[in-house]
Amino acid sequence: MNNNRRILWFSLLLNLLLAAALFFMVNRLGGWAYALYRLRHDEAGLYHHRVQLFEMMHASPGAIVFLGDSHTEQCEWQELFHGDSTVILNRGIVGDYVKGVLGRLDEVLRHKPRKIYLMVGVNDLVFKNKPEDVATTYREIVTQIRSKSPDSELFLQSVLPVNNRIKKTGVNNETIRALNTQIAAIARDYALPYIDVYADLKDADDNLNQRYTEDGIHLNGVGYAVWKQRILMMNDE
Repeated sequence: MNNNRRILWFSLLLNLLLAAALFFMVNRLGGWAYALYRLRHDEAGLYHHRVQLFEMMHASPGAIVFLGDSHTEQCEWQELFHGDSTVILNRGIVGDYVKGVLGRLDEVLRHKPRKIYLMVGVNDLVFKNKPEDVATTYREIVTQIRSKSPDSELFLQSVLPVNNRIKKTGVNNETIRALNTQIAAIARDYALPYIDVYADLKDADDNLNQRYTEDGIHLNGVGYAVWKQRILMMNDE
């Protein structure tokens, strides 16, 4: 009887340890909501699908390219800038991160873009990568663009703020600001324009303004209109 009781207690203890380990891992990956999102969306598959699609497209010499993650993918840039006769290519992929962008640069640069607007890094932070480590790969992206496509005008854009009051996003704005400081430094080092969209979209508490989001991380139409105005102002300077 005592032996059976010991086995029962050992089993309970083992289950508690496994539950604690699972809880720790899920929180490290951004929380339960984000874990469920990842289970429902095979982002690795989406990445390869999008890259293959891009590679099948005809080259568009002199195009304007928007390059990045879901923030970029979820906007219709050609229609948003409808007054611009230049071809605008959307090279955003949901869930992408700095190494993903680095790995697909050749497809982007084959177009010999006139301009490239780069925004990436928030997903790296969601997976708890340190801003300085993210910036190291980010700098490599910039180095390769400048080396392989020196005639392309490259704009570095800040990572956008989040609003964890609306929904837990797996990242905080203090970490995002730290990464943006690194990106701004890279822009200075390469004498590149830095577009601070973060400042335009935050509220008085330094969160992504509720006017511009439904889920605390992605932008609605009004948010994209603000982003567009910042780009237009940068080009007028």
